Amino acid sequence: MFDGRGVVSMKIDHLYHLDQRLNGLVDPLQSPISEDMDDVNLWIPSERISLHLVDIPSAPERKWPDLLPWILEDRLLQAPEDMHFVVASRTSEQLQVIAVSRQDLSEWIRIAENAGVSAVAMAPDYLALPWEEGILSIGWREGNLLVRQSESVGFAASADVGWVLVDSILSTSDVPLRLSVSIPEADLVPAHLGNAADINQSVVDWKFTSFPAINLMTADFKPKQKASWWSYWWSVAASMVLMLGCLIGYIYTANQAIEAEAVALEQQLIGHYSSLFNGPKPQPDNVRSLVESSVDDLFGQQKSLQSLPIAGLIQLDSIMRVCECELVSLSADQNMLKITVTNGLKLSSKTLSIPGYQISLKPGQEPDTLTLTLAIARRPS
Repeated sequence: MFDGRGVVSMKIDHLYHLDQRLNGLVDPLQSPISEDMDDVNLWIPSERISLHLVDIPSAPERKWPDLLPWILEDRLLQAPEDMHFVVASRTSEQLQVIAVSRQDLSEWIRIAENAGVSAVAMAPDYLALPWEEGILSIGWREGNLLVRQSESVGFAASADVGWVLVDSILSTSDVPLRLSVSIPEADLVPAHLGNAADINQSVVDWKFTSFPAINLMTADFKPKQKASWWSYWWSVAASMVLMLGCLIGYIYTANQAIEAEAVALEQQLIGHYSSLFNGPKPQPDNVRSLVESSVDDLFGQQKSLQSLPIAGLIQLDSIMRVCECELVSLSADQNMLKITVTNGLKLSSKTLSIPGYQISLKPGQEPDTLTLTLAIARRPS
């Protein structure tokens, strides 16, 4: 909640009013503890505490919590180990110590949790009364009288006991005290006090009173710090970082595997190239261009083998193999192959025929030898 200046202010309520928070539950079995609990400062019944004045111990202040139980042992109605002690105020010579049962504190914390709130501070409810120098403030809470004598001193008691104590305070005070009474009915004030009292027929508004600096929730009862929004999200952020790390690791590992596979493929590619083509091993980046160049050369060679004069020579191989002739001259172009040989008598006795070609056999121009001229021309298509 916010105050009039826009500053966040802590919610305040009385322990005895927490049951009103359960009235809005539609399902009686619904537990408000399961929801986000509001932080709240609680007024607790002052009759459940006791105030003690003790001389300031000579020991260092850090040792006071251990010494106070034994200093007050003779004044307590319970064992010192069953009590919780808080220094409410101090002067140059004395300490004002509040003693409260540890069992009561634990019970109040449990009641607050069952009502769906988280108690972060507790103070005696007589401190909810206003106080000014020279004024004795008196309030009313469900049949009990609340009295505040000073900034930190006060008490709560049943009405019959409380008014007697008020008379005692007025009679023993060094200075005259004025009474400021907030009470539901003026008839509740004794007649001898009512005539001189400033009576306001009202009750204490526990939610809109200023909460004091005194806090009974110290030491073992100190409230746990409420988790911030970051505490709810740090695990999510850590999980996201972990997932991101795993993803980066996976990508790195996959990249390494791909690189290793690429190197193996490069070596395999170079090995296949070397088995198909002669020459030194190429670099992986040059394999494709070298393969294309080599394949183009092979296609060129194949085309040459299929055209004159190479194709003609290949076709004449079976004829010339057994003729026992000797080559004198050879001329060729794209359409004709002419061969002049000696000792070609065996050729003249054969029927020469090659599919796709025209063959002619004639005597040579030299009269001294037997020379045959073999002209081969591609038949017209």
